[in-house]
Amino acid sequence: MSDAVSRRDFFTKEVLKLFFKKGSTEPFTEEENRRQSLADYFKSPLYSYPLLQEMPWDFLLAEAKAKGISVEGRTKNDIARDVFQQINETKK
Repeated sequence: MSDAVSRRDFFTKEVLKLFFKKGSTEPFTEEENRRQSLADYFKSPLYSYPLLQEMPWDFLLAEAKAKGISVEGRTKNDIARDVFQQINETKK
């Protein structure tokens, strides 16, 4: 469960993404920054581990079902990511 990136992926994907995004004439919008931060947070269980440990499973399932998010065959990390993405989208 390491979030280490291979050297090839780092230079071919990550650096190029940063280069092309930074090279664009339009800066990141606040919404893009918020969405990217949330995606990065849940990308690795190492980052989201404290939240997932403190959030009771029953509470997470009830919140997901209330928001219409499928929970069958999914990990706690995936369900929590979808719940928080929906909360983030409704704050707009």
